[in-house]
Amino acid sequence: MEIQIQEVDTRSAPESLLAEMHAYYVPLRAEELPDDPPMPFERQVADWRNIREDERVPRWLLRVDGEIAAVAVAFVNLDQNLDNAFARIHVRPDLRGRGLGGRLARPIFDFLAEDGRKRLSTYIVQGRPEAALLDRLGLESVYREKRSRLIVADVDMDLMSSWIERAAERASDYELIYLEMPFPDDVVEKYCELQFQMNTAPREKFEEDDEVITPEIWRDVEEKMVSSFHELHTYVAVHKPTGDFVGSTTINTDKLQPEQAWQWETVVHPDHRNRGLGRWLKGAGIVKVVEERPKADRIDTGNAGSNEPMLNINIAMGFKPILITDAWQGDLATARDRLASS
Repeated sequence: MEIQIQEVDTRSAPESLLAEMHAYYVPLRAEELPDDPPMPFERQVADWRNIREDERVPRWLLRVDGEIAAVAVAFVNLDQNLDNAFARIHVRPDLRGRGLGGRLARPIFDFLAEDGRKRLSTYIVQGRPEAALLDRLGLESVYREKRSRLIVADVDMDLMSSWIERAAERASDYELIYLEMPFPDDVVEKYCELQFQMNTAPREKFEEDDEVITPEIWRDVEEKMVSSFHELHTYVAVHKPTGDFVGSTTINTDKLQPEQAWQWETVVHPDHRNRGLGRWLKGAGIVKVVEERPKADRIDTGNAGSNEPMLNINIAMGFKPILITDAWQGDLATARDRLASS
């Protein structure tokens, strides 16, 4: 059995290699959501090619006798959270239990250690047997995320309209504005300042620094979204007496996979909560997408399992859980040492 490991930069890798990787990932993703259609190759390539400038996302392939047997990805932010790193490994089902994941983990751990990272995180579907391995490496389950799905045809549009109407009456000092990419120059800074409030969302026991979105980072996000054929539909709640941005929500629709949409961050500033702004924002976003993107038949979102206020809104809208994942985190040096001695 001949084993080879190669590092891959998807931004510049030949399309033939990306096609081979995509074919490998299709059945792996089907393990998590077997009823979902495969991600189109064009969508996968667009995402792999368009990585943010402040991020590095290397991948590794482990080949057995020339065929891909395991794949791995690492993620590091180059400007923030410099102690943290993410990594995930997938091994082909028929080759599991042979130590291939450990073989592939060694160069990843070396890369992350050389980059100065101290904390390692990964995630697995709840109940997967890999949890025992992560425990042996010294990682701990620190965060549970619930991925939920809204079937657009099941949305109660009368309910959405009532949320919008009631909020407009209850929160008369506020108004919603709709933003399309690229955001106007005079709103970008206020929008980025508001996004800092996402750091108030529950993290459970996950350790990380607060994330900061600057206008420069946001412009890069917009550029990558356009290049990868995503569209963002963003509503912002404005406090009329001050002009402050105090809430926002975004739905991401996809030109290459138009049936699938994603509900992105919904945030309301703590000083302006309990006025119905969350329901107003999310109701307006759904109405916008239903009216303008009729091919979108499902909308997915992810929330901390402990984020009851947002989960309650999602449940009322009709979102239903489809996948629960656990994030594991621990000391990289410990995990590296334990792997080396195993």
